[in-house]
Amino acid sequence: MRETAAPGVQAGLTLVEVLVAVTVMVVAASVALLLYDGARRAFRNGEEAAEQQQGVRSAYERLCSDLRLAGINFNPDGDANEVDEPIEAAFDTALVLRGDLDGDDPSESTDPEAILAGGAQRAVSVGNDEIVAYVLAKPGGSSGDVLRFDADVRDIPRDGIAETVEIPGGVLVQDDPPYTLYRITLNNDVSSWGSGSFFARMPVLENVRSLTFRYLGVGGVLNDRLDLTTASDDIGGADTPEARRRRASIVGIEVEVEALTRDPDPRFEDRRDPNPATRSCRKFRLKRWVAPRNVQKKSLPDPGWSFVMPQGRRRHDANA
Repeated sequence: MRETAAPGVQAGLTLVEVLVAVTVMVVAASVALLLYDGARRAFRNGEEAAEQQQGVRSAYERLCSDLRLAGINFNPDGDANEVDEPIEAAFDTALVLRGDLDGDDPSESTDPEAILAGGAQRAVSVGNDEIVAYVLAKPGGSSGDVLRFDADVRDIPRDGIAETVEIPGGVLVQDDPPYTLYRITLNNDVSSWGSGSFFARMPVLENVRSLTFRYLGVGGVLNDRLDLTTASDDIGGADTPEARRRRASIVGIEVEVEALTRDPDPRFEDRRDPNPATRSCRKFRLKRWVAPRNVQKKSLPDPGWSFVMPQGRRRHDANA
């Protein structure tokens, strides 16, 4: 039986009542903190996923936009034996293209093309900085693979001889994600040939799991096997007749990019992902076929050359 306080004496709480009150407050605060933490995590994961999706879309559109311009005005004199190619290298996991990417710029469209001309080619509309490679790498280009292809890039004026270009620090076998997607261009200053400054690397997307390309020819997909464990069976960038023939037959390219969220989600598990480091990361993938309209087209011959009209009836001179 609870004792009644004496008249004139203030009543208080017993120790048991205080402990019960404190316990209730601690439980209520703990529940509130758990709910807040859950809401915060859900918001952060949602915000991170939305940010990554936007980044993937932006980088993907940049890649596809460059790819659509592959081959545009790359051979302005219509030389059938031109060493330049719209697709300079076609790997399963990397791509090198050439095209007049700055044709809309009144200054860059003529500089440095004006000083590159006058050698083996009568006209040059594509500078070295319009030879673009897309390849994955660890941040800072610290990966061990070498992106290798042949292209006429070393001399001013160009001499029509393809040199072997080697871009180190890339990834052709994607077995240790995440990576960074790089857009790499060459330097118009050929005095930097053979040095690291001959390449300009621009990161366009972080936390990438994979980047793949399928090449469509007239008879079907040229690399349908798509063995990602090795680059030895890829079309590649060699200047051999067979490799050039296969690249020249390309009419469409399927581009697939899969990106990861920056932080893993402990409540998520992708059982299809064999990599423990990325298994709890949410994925976002984009895939599309792109048909570069200029890859199999050439310009008319240089002024002064004679050529036959398609009808085969009248012979014209380009100076006329």
